[in-house]
Amino acid sequence: MNPSASIDVHGLLTIDVASELRKLSRAQLQGPWQIPAELVRRAIRDSCTSVELTTSRHRITVRDNGRGVPANLLEWTAVLLDERRSNEDRHRALTALESAGALAFLAIAGLPPKALEITTVANGVRATLAYKTGSAPWVTKEAYAGADETRVVLESKDIERRRATEWLTGAARFAPVPVLVDGKSMNAGFIETFGAAPLHQPLRGQLAIPATGDTAHAWLLEHGLVTGHVAVPDAPCFEAAVELGTNSTELSAARLRERMEPRVNALIDQAVGHLVRLGQTAPGMSEAARARIARLILLAARKGARPEAVHKVNVFRVVDAESDKCVSLRHLRDAASDDGTLPALYPTQRPDRFALGSVPVLIADEGERSLLAEVLGVRFRPPELRDDAGPLLRTWRRFVIAAGRTLSGAAELARHPLRPKLLEDAALHPAEQGLLAAMRRHAARGRHRVVGDVRMCVGNGPVRRRPGSPPRLLLPRDNPTVKAAIVALQRDPAWIYPVWLALTEGEALPPRALRGHWVARAG
Repeated sequence: MNPSASIDVHGLLTIDVASELRKLSRAQLQGPWQIPAELVRRAIRDSCTSVELTTSRHRITVRDNGRGVPANLLEWTAVLLDERRSNEDRHRALTALESAGALAFLAIAGLPPKALEITTVANGVRATLAYKTGSAPWVTKEAYAGADETRVVLESKDIERRRATEWLTGAARFAPVPVLVDGKSMNAGFIETFGAAPLHQPLRGQLAIPATGDTAHAWLLEHGLVTGHVAVPDAPCFEAAVELGTNSTELSAARLRERMEPRVNALIDQAVGHLVRLGQTAPGMSEAARARIARLILLAARKGARPEAVHKVNVFRVVDAESDKCVSLRHLRDAASDDGTLPALYPTQRPDRFALGSVPVLIADEGERSLLAEVLGVRFRPPELRDDAGPLLRTWRRFVIAAGRTLSGAAELARHPLRPKLLEDAALHPAEQGLLAAMRRHAARGRHRVVGDVRMCVGNGPVRRRPGSPPRLLLPRDNPTVKAAIVALQRDPAWIYPVWLALTEGEALPPRALRGHWVARAG
């Protein structure tokens, strides 16, 4: 390097201003259509109670009644817009706007705009910035006794009306103040949920329980606008809009996700609390809504969230001879018989066709039963049929049932003429007992029949499914698949899902929750 060569400081500052303005005005934004949203974000941060946008071709007008923009920020914006100002001045202007978190004004300067007018009232002073391409921007200030407000009129070929509106539709859905675009509200909030509730400290925002879906997730807000999104694993399904805005000048979804991480447990706890409060209103809900809340309560119970409250909420439908009501998990556990069974009907079955007494009979579909079996360790059996038909109908019904059992038994005998000897549970090794306990815990409805019981037998033949009441799955003790299943469950109980599929050969499917655990584990 020639020591006598001079360094062009003026040229270096020109490069710095241009690159920094491009970085700050565009790198943090998806595109120029996001600028209207940033003007809304500024208004919300400055405590407005409403924001109104009017759009036309390549032109937007934004009005709000929040704290006005300090006049010095308008002056710095004017300096940055004026390419005739020195590079040193424009660099100082860029730094000042960045330090003040004025991303919207930086983005406007980075367009650059065809025309811009900002009129604002703050602290008794009305300041106006006016600019048009080809002329120098100017700022005027005067005393003014009116209320604080701001009006921004921006014209640029890069402002697309449709894309700006679409962006605001998603970004402003949880805005804490009304946001109107051409008279239409952007405050959609949660969609198809059981109602929203406010979050409590240390969180800010709101949450709701959705009517459909399985995954909990949260929208991350920066001063009222959606900036990021995260899924919340290992939690019953809920939706939340969490405000994480700070005085930071960096607009980043990654930064918000980092701030959200230590707050996840508190969010799950508040979501379960809201779910419990909803469950307390279950008797007045539609059957579909009650079943949805019951399933989420079971998911919360399985994860051990707020156990005292979750196990007390009356959300599970039961019937007896006198009434149809909702009871809690604690009540169902007490109602189970000594052998761990609970009388139950499917929602499609008519209770009046069964002999109901004082013992409550659960009304639940497969999904609810599977989760109940996991949480309470119970099995299900139907109550006895009510025999209230006439003599001829009763005789015909008994004949049909007996004939069906005879034919089924004959088919079974033809397939397996030598019936294996059943083994009592007490005669089995602990590992074999563990296999039976795991299989019984997840007995489920298959495509052709219900596997209601699982037994071990002697021999090394194939696994058999015997008809009966309840139908029975026979596991030959020396069958290679049975032996492999025992070894797999000894090593890891999570292998119950592939073990179930292997032993039933796909004829009976385990609960969907087991598949979910297995898929998550494999992933």
